[in-house]
Amino acid sequence: MLFSITTFTLAWLAYIRFADKTKFHKLYPTVLLAMYLASSVDLFGSHHYKLWDYREEDKEGIEYLHHLLQQLGIYPVVTYLFLQYIPCEEINWRLLRYIFYWTLLSLTVEWLAIITGNMYYSKWWTLGYSYLADWILFLIFFFHYRWRKKHESG
Repeated sequence: MLFSITTFTLAWLAYIRFADKTKFHKLYPTVLLAMYLASSVDLFGSHHYKLWDYREEDKEGIEYLHHLLQQLGIYPVVTYLFLQYIPCEEINWRLLRYIFYWTLLSLTVEWLAIITGNMYYSKWWTLGYSYLADWILFLIFFFHYRWRKKHESG
């Protein structure tokens, strides 16, 4: 649980320090999408298919709190910061490098959760699949944000 509280706290400290709050109205629809996708992926991945899980003593209450801290902490903040600094509106090497760094950050947090015993994989899921899933998610966020931006401007 300490790991979840720490990532939640660090995420919001990063938001307070680095987020451009004037962009909130432009970014929040994609942030909400990210929260929804993260909830869905966690529900199916950890509960339905049991591909990963979190080591918690009290499975009912503590695991719920863990998911709540993720949903209200790291997922919205990472998505917000990712979107506000997107370097371009077209897919090119600069964007791919940018996504690479964000997926590396996400993978590092997950790796830390694994090596500290706060998370574990089961069945066929690996860190490699998490890395691939992160790429897909960040691309979805990019395309959704770009689509919204295009349709808002007319």
